[in-house]
Amino acid sequence: MGTFKDIIRLIVVTVVVIIMVIFGMSMLNIKPSLLPHEMQLVQFNYEKVGIIERTPTVVTGASSPFSGAEDAQKDFPPVDLAKLAPPGAEKGEGKGVSMVLIKDRMKIAIVDGVVIKEGDKFKNGLIKKIDKNGILLRDNEGERWLTIR
Repeated sequence: MGTFKDIIRLIVVTVVVIIMVIFGMSMLNIKPSLLPHEMQLVQFNYEKVGIIERTPTVVTGASSPFSGAEDAQKDFPPVDLAKLAPPGAEKGEGKGVSMVLIKDRMKIAIVDGVVIKEGDKFKNGLIKKIDKNGILLRDNEGERWLTIR
């Protein structure tokens, strides 16, 4: 009979301990483990949004911004553009860098009217580097900088 009383006593003690743990846990103020912006997401309420369909508006009486050929010719220089080019450029004398564009990792340049980038072969050489002042060209004569003209 002693073992039956021990079993009952064990069950009663276990139930009492469980009740005390539950009561103790209810007395503690446990803060939520979510950050403030996470709490905002949890408290988000879905609201239905109404979409209003718009009808296209017809505009009458508007004229074209391009009025005619006479206006298009007005802003052109009266001198032929070939005459405005620097002397020697049409013969291909010397290498000339006319523009360099560097944006993020993209580097391009215009040399003698040809768009090039680093690593490109140009005439008898290789474009080694492009920076804001010009390009580094390696050819049979060695490495040399060609600056913007």
